[in-house]
This record gives sequence, structure tokens and C-alpha cells, in this order.
Amino acid sequence: MESQETTPKDTPEITTSTENSTPPSSATVGEVNKQSTNIAAAIVTSVAMIAIALVIILHPSSTNTTPTNPAAAQATDQTAPATPTSIPADIATLRPSDTNYVRGDVNTAQVLIFEYSDSDCPFCVRFHPTLQQVVNDYKGKVAWVYRFFPLTSLHPNAYNEALALSCAGQLGGSKVFNNYLDSAINITVNPDPKSDEILTTFATQNGLDATKFKACMAAPATATVIQTSIDEANKIGAQGTPFSVIVNKTTGKQVIIPGAYPISDIKKAVDSVM
Repeated sequence: MESQETTPKDTPEITTSTENSTPPSSATVGEVNKQSTNIAAAIVTSVAMIAIALVIILHPSSTNTTPTNPAAAQATDQTAPATPTSIPADIATLRPSDTNYVRGDVNTAQVLIFEYSDSDCPFCVRFHPTLQQVVNDYKGKVAWVYRFFPLTSLHPNAYNEALALSCAGQLGGSKVFNNYLDSAINITVNPDPKSDEILTTFATQNGLDATKFKACMAAPATATVIQTSIDEANKIGAQGTPFSVIVNKTTGKQVIIPGAYPISDIKKAVDSVM
């Protein structure tokens, strides 16, 4: 708001007529004295107000907690962590625990794409066919490794779906895992017993035993698989899903893909590490 300047009222004007020699009545004298007193009081009040203003300006109150630069303070508080430019070599490598969650041939692949993903994430759903196409187009030169990063604060059933996906891989290998993922990623189910039935139905449709599948989902070891992947994603600085790392198997050269980028960008990244 703009400050407004206040124009002081005009000081009453006292005139003396040289033509009128009659002394003023007592009432007139009282009015003059009253006006003089008011003027003096106004002057004293104005001086006092100026003095107070100077004290406030020169000595601000210790109770004033407003930052000297509120905009800068707000920017500092809201600054998001930077996207990592690389991840540790021991994470950006194929491990025995990854073998059940691979699409493509890791033996012939020159490049690996590690994707930390949430099967209920709409951006992951959008990105899924992109990576499918990349693996197909590079004809054995690229393999895609799926890792779990369910964002349960946004997608309540993502954790259960991660358990189901892990069990599909554990019980059926990478082929069953990928078939299961292709089905599960296109649906969103609520975290209730009916959703568990749907997840089990996907398992039986892919040739898995329902009893073994349910036991696998309830097993502490499966929960450990998911939690380990979540902890790893947080450790490397993944701030959302999908979060992908493209790595040359031989040289270790990396490119980070923090989001659902179009296929042209993914192919440029793949070519840049080859």
C-alpha cells in the first residue's frame, strides 16, 4: 500500500484592526488565548511525534522478527535439493538381486537403464512404453532394470503393488515379471482386500501358484527387498518417479534422467554413453 501524505490544517489567522480602537471584549481575548494555547500544544505534539519516529527508525524494537530480506529468506527455505549428476558405481551396476527384474538381454547389452519406479505413478505409466520401445529399437544393445520406489504418500497401494511385482519376479523370473508389470502398471487399485485379489489374479494369469504368491507377498524377505530399494533411491537423491540412470556397462559413463522424458531424449542419452 502507498503511504498517504496528510496536509496539516491551516493555522487560524489573528488579525488586528488599526481602525478599531475599542479594546476587545473578554470573550474575544479568551478566544485568542485559547487559539494561542492550541497552536502551542499542536507544535509540542508535532515535535514529540517526530522524536518518537526518530527513535523507532534509529533503534528498531528487539521484538521485530521480520527478516531484513524476506524474499531471500523464503527462497532459501523453499530451495529444492539439486538433482544428482551421477550415482555410485556399486549402485549403477547389475547385481544378482536385479536379475528377476530385467527387460532385454544383459549379456549382449552395452547400456543398462536402471529405473526407480512406482507402478501407480501416472508419469511412470507414461514412461513405461518409452522404455519398452527403447529396448526394442536397440535390438539387444540396451537392457532395462526395474527397481522399486513406491511413493506411498501419493499412491496408497503402490507398496502392495511393489510386493506383488517383486513376487512375480521371484517366482517366475524376468519374463513373468515383465508380463505382470505390463498389466499392473495400467491399473490403479485401492488398498483393500479386493485389490489383493486383483494382484493375485494377475499372478495366476501368468502361471503362478496363488498360495505361493500370497505367501511371498506376506514374507518379511519381500518387504526387505522393497525397503532396500526405497532406501537406495533416497540415498542417491531420487526426488520422484520415474528416476532413471543410463549407464555404459564397460566404461561406467552415466546420464541421469529425472522424469518421464520423451523417447528422442532417451535415445540421445543412450547414444551419449555408448
